[in-house]
Amino acid sequence: MTDLNKPKNIYHFLYKVLIFDAIMRITPPLSLFAVSIVAVAAYKASPKRAKKKIKSAVFDIRKNLSDWISPETTPEEDTSEKDPDDYVFNEDGDLEQEVKRNMERNDMDDKSYPPEAV
Repeated sequence: MTDLNKPKNIYHFLYKVLIFDAIMRITPPLSLFAVSIVAVAAYKASPKRAKKKIKSAVFDIRKNLSDWISPETTPEEDTSEKDPDDYVFNEDGDLEQEVKRNMERNDMDDKSYPPEAV
């Protein structure tokens, strides 16, 4: 004979999974907790070679997150803009030389086209 309790157990399990899924979708911190549990389970079940790669990836992610949350340079140091009125023209400067090269390149492009008939 077949066991009649088996479908009830499966439906009960699927009902729990449905409730768990709804809770995970509603509350992101719980879903982060679930992802961390899955990651730990995968780490525990993986071979030693894969554990080294997982560990190095976790350290890289942790380092990138800490750099993103609290960078070494503060925003006050990065916003040291010069006053635009303090600009001094220097013909041999990098900016001026780049502009000069771009102008020469544009002039060369213009000369390759035939002149317009007037």
